[in-house]
Amino acid sequence: MSRQGLVLAGATLLVAVTVASCVTEVDGTAQPPANHAVAGNTDAASAPPSTGSAGTTGSTGSDSERSGSQGAAEVADPGECVSGGDPAPIDCDEPHTVEITASGTFGGAMAEKPPARDEVFAAVFPSCRQEAAAYLGSDDYDLTTLSAWLLWAGEDAWARGERWYRCGVAELDKANEAKQRTGSVRNALRGDGVHTYRLCSLTAPSEEPPAPTPCDRPHRGEAVAVVPMGKHTDPLPSEEEFDAAAVEACEKAVTTYLGGAREDVAAAWRWPDEVAWKRGFTNLTCYAQTEAPVTASLRGVKESPLPR
Repeated sequence: MSRQGLVLAGATLLVAVTVASCVTEVDGTAQPPANHAVAGNTDAASAPPSTGSAGTTGSTGSDSERSGSQGAAEVADPGECVSGGDPAPIDCDEPHTVEITASGTFGGAMAEKPPARDEVFAAVFPSCRQEAAAYLGSDDYDLTTLSAWLLWAGEDAWARGERWYRCGVAELDKANEAKQRTGSVRNALRGDGVHTYRLCSLTAPSEEPPAPTPCDRPHRGEAVAVVPMGKHTDPLPSEEEFDAAAVEACEKAVTTYLGGAREDVAAAWRWPDEVAWKRGFTNLTCYAQTEAPVTASLRGVKESPLPR
């Protein structure tokens, strides 16, 4: 769950809304949004990534770790891609849904029995978020349709002795599910890449969770800035703290994005609840929001009529 705010003509509105998670469960494999992995114990939220940096295999990637156990199915490694619920590697030039950014093996207490979904999220997701930023080339990927993703060995694979996990990135569709795409997104957000993948929303961010859509299609919201609010190990900021940070930062960000102040575009924002915060969603996200849909990006629109 998350909360959001809106500044329009001097009024402030707060609404509670649900945060969508990118999660798919398939035969023996659970796939939620995340990106990092940890080995050692159940209190692993602050453990370092299994890879030294995005795009390198570090100490992982051996045949035994890659397969999980003798005779087990092959599992994709960093730099490879997967399609749907099948963890087998495919070339990223082929149609796929997730690109792998980090890999590892559950150890310690987490290796004793199949961990619960919430336990895996708490242990690995914050680090996976960091891996996604490094792999994509920008800490601002929350402004885009690219999301961190996590795959790990489910109960059937666990019974075969597999203890693997894989962090990755996916491009989200309007239902916030991983869409099929071709080509690698490694360093895709460097330069002006954030604008290339910018999150535009069919829905008004002040009213409900963003529903991704191409920015040249009708939409009511555009993500324009992220405001870091702390670490996932810190206490969750209060609504007043989120709101105070947002009013100043988001109004300024929207004005800069538009190229000037306008009365027909509002500054809106969303922030995480405690569960999302502990999973690494520690940014407040600012949006430019319109009363009626627009049909092109508002970046640099200045005083021109809004595109309808």
